[in-house]
Amino acid sequence: MASTKKETRLNIRIDPELKDAAQIVANDMGMDLSVAVTMFITKMVKDHALPFTPTSLPAETLEALKEAEHPDKLKKYSTPEAMWEDLNV
Repeated sequence: MASTKKETRLNIRIDPELKDAAQIVANDMGMDLSVAVTMFITKMVKDHALPFTPTSLPAETLEALKEAEHPDKLKKYSTPEAMWEDLNV
């Protein structure tokens, strides 16, 4: 006798625009949102932790930190004056 996997339904409330954006990302990865959420929960249970590090840093700071990881892609200036001119300061 083959065993069947039981499933349960998870209902959550989120912003409709956030859901639509998440569906697009999941679809781009070849999965639906249900699979993505299942992967998130599976990883959380396996590690006994969230699969990301929550932070309270502003989005601009997080973007700057991400850019700093790739210094070869940062704009460089030969003088401080050139930097200020580029920044229109």
